[in-house]
Amino acid sequence: MSALYEQGTPRAEGYRDVEVKALAAALDSARRVDVREPSEFDGILGHIAGTELVPLRTVEEAAARWPRDAELVVVCRSGGRSAKAAAQLARQGFSRVMNLSGGMLAWNEAGLPVAREAPEPRLTVKDVLDTLSARTRELGGELPAWSGPPTHARLLSLLEQVQAPGQVAVRDASAFAQVLRECRDLLAVARAEASAG
Repeated sequence: MSALYEQGTPRAEGYRDVEVKALAAALDSARRVDVREPSEFDGILGHIAGTELVPLRTVEEAAARWPRDAELVVVCRSGGRSAKAAAQLARQGFSRVMNLSGGMLAWNEAGLPVAREAPEPRLTVKDVLDTLSARTRELGGELPAWSGPPTHARLLSLLEQVQAPGQVAVRDASAFAQVLRECRDLLAVARAEASAG
């Protein structure tokens, strides 16, 4: 077993969770498979260079050709879909499967290198707050009052707070959920050093 697999946290489903910094230090030690959709792979969060795109719905078919004893790291946006894929692969007999904990959100927030088709967005945390406020107003809602400078931690806390049902009254709860998801992605690529002011 490699150091990367050994560093992973064992899960009852038969795979291990690995942290982004551990993967970044051992990129060549395991095959990487991203189970998001193509638009996400090339979207704002980008992907880890050298990672193979295998959308979740096609993993089972693609995995039929992979060696069962090879180390495999599964990646998605936040770690949810990749955990499902990792569990599925473990059930299929893969013995060294890992899930990237926190997915591409965590990878971006750690400031690790990202491959993407578009140029890297140059966003501040204030830009993300302004976007969230404007899009919430478009849906007929209003965010809780905000005072003080916008920081990554405070905006992340706000996103988690308003995600709970009934916290913000809007015309379309589904559209608002999508706004929150998009703003969470934007926040992941907003650099801390760019957020002051």
